[in-house]
Amino acid sequence: MARSDTAAVPIGALGVDDLDAALALSAEAGWNQVAADWRLMLRLGTGFAARDGDRLVATAIVLPYRPAFGWVSMVLVNGPYRRRGLATRLVERATTALTAAGIVPVLDATPAGAEVYGRMGFRPVGNLVRWRGSCGGRFAGAPAPAITDRVRDLDTEAFGADRAAILDDLAGRPAPVAVIAPSGAGYLLSRAGRTATQLGPLVARNEAMALSLLARGLDGIAGAAVVDVPEEAAAVAAHLAGRGFVPERPYVRMALDRDAISGTPALIHAIAGPELG
Repeated sequence: MARSDTAAVPIGALGVDDLDAALALSAEAGWNQVAADWRLMLRLGTGFAARDGDRLVATAIVLPYRPAFGWVSMVLVNGPYRRRGLATRLVERATTALTAAGIVPVLDATPAGAEVYGRMGFRPVGNLVRWRGSCGGRFAGAPAPAITDRVRDLDTEAFGADRAAILDDLAGRPAPVAVIAPSGAGYLLSRAGRTATQLGPLVARNEAMALSLLARGLDGIAGAAVVDVPEEAAAVAAHLAGRGFVPERPYVRMALDRDAISGTPALIHAIAGPELG
């Protein structure tokens, strides 16, 4: 098939049997996901795949957070097939799947992607910055404390939807660090990534608790780390800058035909990542 003839590339289902090829796509793009991330999203969501013959050349995943909204993520296209409409077709398929279920599609886009998604009806609802730096702590590799009902309730209030399955998955991994306030009024989780430890979500009732949890988390990590910070969380950004972290890239949070989504943004001091929300 000619590389320009992507209209003939069929879109079908993406499954766990595609894991190695999907990992190769995210690694080619320089993204941070590992196999456990792909497995989580495929278990809780629906994957779409574009194939040229037997070769996986593009992906997208929808991750529903019923009944409020659903994330469109892992929109990846193999290099030779880019800028030929495959990503748009996949996002349209993912968006249709969510809207057909009565769920508002949401995504975190790069500025370049935001221009494309804007033409599809997505509107900005928030801005984020990924910070990257190095930590000199010790990687303990121990499972997180149990996620309590108070933590789940706090997260639902902050995020605007129930994502207990996501929290339980992250807490069950041998993550680099996890910190949960004894009161249940704040928590920080993390996950090992391909290029860096991803710190987040970080949810807390107030700024002081968020900074305390973040400091404890950073002190427990060895090596590279990334944190995706909402623009409203200026104190977190300042703390990271004080530790030598630098902004790596911005993201625009967007929702289809909406100017806002549910939740309490003031409680969110770092997100779980652009693929998880």
